[in-house]
Amino acid sequence: MIPRRFAANLDWLYAQRPYLDRADAARADGFQAVELQQPHLHDTAALAVRLAGLDVALINAPAGDWAAGERGFAALPGREAEFRDATLRGLDLAARLGAPRLHLLSGCTDDGPAARATWLANLGWAAAQAGDTVTLTVEPINRRDMPGYFLHHQAQALALLAQLGTPRVQLQLDLYHCRIEEGESLTHLGRALDLGLLGHVQVAGVAGRHEPEAGEFGAEFALLDSSGWPGRIGLEYRPRGDTSAGLGWLRAAR
Repeated sequence: MIPRRFAANLDWLYAQRPYLDRADAARADGFQAVELQQPHLHDTAALAVRLAGLDVALINAPAGDWAAGERGFAALPGREAEFRDATLRGLDLAARLGAPRLHLLSGCTDDGPAARATWLANLGWAAAQAGDTVTLTVEPINRRDMPGYFLHHQAQALALLAQLGTPRVQLQLDLYHCRIEEGESLTHLGRALDLGLLGHVQVAGVAGRHEPEAGEFGAEFALLDSSGWPGRIGLEYRPRGDTSAGLGWLRAAR
C-alpha cells in the first residue's frame, strides 16, 4: 500500500510509457496524487481526462526553452514579459487541471542585487495574479545538477520569502537538492516548518538521484508526520529500472 501523502512525478516516473499513459500506471500502483513538471507540452484536455480521479498536487509553469538551457525567468532582469506570460499560462493550466500549487522557476543568473530585486518584483506581481486560488512555490535547486541556478540555498530562499512577505508564495523543499547543496536536510525542513513557509516537499535518493534507500529520509518523514503538515511529497527521481518494481522502499515508508 502506497501512503496517501506521496505524489508520483509523471515527468520522471514511468518514463518507458507514453506521457498520457503514465497517469494510469501511477493509479494502478496505488498512487492517489501526481505532480507534473512540463504539462504545457501536452494536450490539456486529453491530460485532464487521463488525470481524472487523481489529485494533481503541483505543476510547474513554463520555464522557457529547456533544451537551450533556460530554467525560468523570475530572477532575470529584462525577462519580465516572459515571466508574466509563463505565470499566466501556468495559472490557467493549474485551474484547468485542478492543481492548488504552481512552481515558478527562478532562472540561471548570479545572486546579486539586480537579480534579487527582479525576483521580488516578479514574485510580488505573480502573487497578486494568483489570488487565493493557487499557492505559488519557489525551489532552491543545487548548482551541481543545475549550474548557475539563482535560487540554490535554503537560507537565501527563506530570506527572500520573508522580504516578500506573502503567504501566497511558499517554499518547495526538495530533500535531494537540499542534501546536495547543504549537506543535510532535516534541520532545513524543521526551519521551514517552524516559519510556516513549507508549501511542497520532493524527494530522491542522494546516490544517483534514483529511488531513495529504505529509511533514507525516515527522520524527515517522521518530522512531517509529527508536525501535522498536510501537504504532499513528490517523487522526483530517476528509477533504476521499471518504476513499479522499484517502489518497495515506498510501500515500507510510514
